[in-house]
Amino acid sequence: MREDKDQVLTQLVSRRGRIMVFCRTRAGAERLAGVLAQSGVNVTELHGDLSQSRRERNLAKFAEGKASVLVATDVAARGIHVDDVDLVVQADPPSDFKTYLHRAGRTGRAGKSGQVVTVIPRTWQQRSREMLENAEVTPAYFGDFVPGQRL
Repeated sequence: MREDKDQVLTQLVSRRGRIMVFCRTRAGAERLAGVLAQSGVNVTELHGDLSQSRRERNLAKFAEGKASVLVATDVAARGIHVDDVDLVVQADPPSDFKTYLHRAGRTGRAGKSGQVVTVIPRTWQQRSREMLENAEVTPAYFGDFVPGQRL
């Protein structure tokens, strides 16, 4: 449910490991990074409205483990490399399967395993089912999730 989204995302990123969270817009990435920081999550952000030097600093902070969570737009889905990403959270589902695959590809690299969780609002469920089918991905779970529920 829309009203549970921030709480669910905070729960998802409050686990151990290196986590990338993808948002559809710069404003969404900035807002979510603020919400997570207020919840005590060590977070940094990456999007196109940051200067190149700021993007490099924030990416280095994440890559070096100084921030455990990177909230990004699709600027980070391609062309960057960070080792040992344990979880990719798609806070906003992508509109096409290629974007899904690029985002998901940030984890499970070099023979290592990783997980991908996509938060899908009810209004996007049918579109997301089609997108996952086009990506040839069978989700382990596709259903309602409430804050506090175990993953």
